[in-house]
Amino acid sequence: MRFLVWQTAYLGDVVLTTPLIRTLQENFPGSEVLFVGRPFIGELFKGWKGLRLLPFSKGFFESFRIARKIRGYDVAIVPHRSLRSALIILASGIPVRIGFDRSEFPLAFTHRIKHSWDLHEVDRNLKLLEPLGCSKLLRNPWLPMSEGEKRSVLEKFSLEEKSYLVVSPFSNFPLKEWALEEWVKLIKELGKKIEVVVTGTDGKRAELLSKEVRFLNLVGKTSLRELMGIIGGARGVVSNDSSPVHIANALGVPAVTVYTSTSPKYGFYPLMGSFVESKTPCSPCSPNPKRCRTGTKECLRSVPADLVLEVCEDTFKI
Repeated sequence: MRFLVWQTAYLGDVVLTTPLIRTLQENFPGSEVLFVGRPFIGELFKGWKGLRLLPFSKGFFESFRIARKIRGYDVAIVPHRSLRSALIILASGIPVRIGFDRSEFPLAFTHRIKHSWDLHEVDRNLKLLEPLGCSKLLRNPWLPMSEGEKRSVLEKFSLEEKSYLVVSPFSNFPLKEWALEEWVKLIKELGKKIEVVVTGTDGKRAELLSKEVRFLNLVGKTSLRELMGIIGGARGVVSNDSSPVHIANALGVPAVTVYTSTSPKYGFYPLMGSFVESKTPCSPCSPNPKRCRTGTKECLRSVPADLVLEVCEDTFKI
């Protein structure tokens, strides 16, 4: 049997497909599993035995080429709900095509599974395997990283395992980013108890943050594998509703999520750890909000730092 798993969304979404991949490998030993995702999957899944990778950068002409490359597979499993994904899978001619009924083109699929926001994303994805009759479900996210690789990363950045917290104040969606002044308050208090390491890609925001409070600034200074090693060696992770939460859980590290315009009700909350959410009347907006409906962005400032600190102390035992 030859299986194709297609998830070309963001980093966190891809991490949350790992239970689906592991469940396929557990229930169909010896079968081929090919994963199609954005180019970062080469680093993210490096060392995963028995998993083939096909990077896809979503170019127009590349879409036609990739449809030809995936022909010949027996089953396509598609957590991604975009129109592009559905059309490419349909064009591939794969005979069994499993996707969600909320896909932008559900008729592309031979099996349409009910999409429900009432479930964690892991459990939503696993429901896509129902037509295959899998008897054993593996629910925990997982990423391949050896102890040796992790130790090498910690040595490079002069970090001792479990002696620090990772803080990730940034997101691809600005409306998911808790207010900078609240991050300053939190880091100041956390820094009295444990070393704080800040990661991410937003250099300008990190520069503003560093003017107010001291921390080990690794923003823009790590590869994806190095970020995984730093997260894997941490006592815990504090983040917006973003991928570091899911990377942490996949590496056995608890996380605390600060929700602003989004909500745990969409199913992207930590499976290990806890969360704090905004209580503003207009929150949540959507899973990936792009525009504030009220124009106030009130939710970004509505979560108090002292409450997040209390949750962190309890979750990470600091």
